[in-house]
Amino acid sequence: MTRLASDHAHRVVGLYGDPTVSWSILLEAELGVAAPEPEKLRARLAAAVQQYPHLGALPEIEPITDPVAVRDRFASAPYERAAPLVRVAAGAETLLIAAHHGALDGLGLLALLGILLDVPVSSAATGIGERSGGTPFALSAVQRLAEALFAPPGRIAPDREREAPGDVFVASHEPGLRLGAAGFVAAAAHATERWNRAHGARTARVVAALGASRRSGAAPEPVHDSAFFRLRLSPAADVAAVLAAQPPEPDFPARSSRLARLGTRLLASRLGSTFLVSNLGAVSTADTVRSLAFYPAASGRSGVAFGAATTGGTTTVTVRARRKDFDARAAAGLLREFRDAVQDQAARRS
Repeated sequence: MTRLASDHAHRVVGLYGDPTVSWSILLEAELGVAAPEPEKLRARLAAAVQQYPHLGALPEIEPITDPVAVRDRFASAPYERAAPLVRVAAGAETLLIAAHHGALDGLGLLALLGILLDVPVSSAATGIGERSGGTPFALSAVQRLAEALFAPPGRIAPDREREAPGDVFVASHEPGLRLGAAGFVAAAAHATERWNRAHGARTARVVAALGASRRSGAAPEPVHDSAFFRLRLSPAADVAAVLAAQPPEPDFPARSSRLARLGTRLLASRLGSTFLVSNLGAVSTADTVRSLAFYPAASGRSGVAFGAATTGGTTTVTVRARRKDFDARAAAGLLREFRDAVQDQAARRS
């Protein structure tokens, strides 16, 4: 059963999934109460795994002795076949949850947080419902191949280029902001433009990837039921209008060929998007969580993902970036650009 769950999770990533990254997504919850004892967390997780077998094998509950080291390992370690597809670590007032993106999406992580804390957790995210892709997968794949070969998406200028595995993670806690998906995408695009200008790089052919749930967050379950959009943005683009007119990317086929997987691997540095944005929305946690830091998967041309989540009057914005291109200082600089752009977008809508 665990092997079947693992195979399913890896298939969900599909042909668009960059095989050079782990596809581990993370949620870090700072609690306003003491974290449950490991025995309680394990019992609750065991019940969830039994009810939702797609979560794979039951993992151990790890202690958080070195937060940075645990986060890095949870994010970068590959999910081996038949191994657990969920990772959980607990500190005095912290819970860190990671999962293979083929097993859980962002709302799925929130649902698992609620199970572990034994409290109701919900999000104001409305989801896209049955909105379907406008292009058959085969045609979309050909278009993506042509794009990668002849006009790949622009990238966020790397601050450095060296051999360094894994990702860097930075977060900023801000007063609660009411900003929708289009606002966060616009902020990421403006942050990219400012960052590239400061680094002497042009910003052309910006393609924003936007993660979106198909279901609402009113009563999330620990599943994967999401889609994503690829938005081609001009400098003066009305992101909300582009998003309203753009169908989500088509669903992946149930199977992929060895040749297709090889092509995806060879073109990984030219496929994908300029950046990815994913917002968990306004999250209710029964007053047990002070802040939520969400780190989506960082793949694509730049290997940069912007995350956001709001709870308890605090909006936490995050940047996750490839360590080979950004060190902690550079990632913090990119986060500052994103934070400032988010505040600008929120001010315009107030």
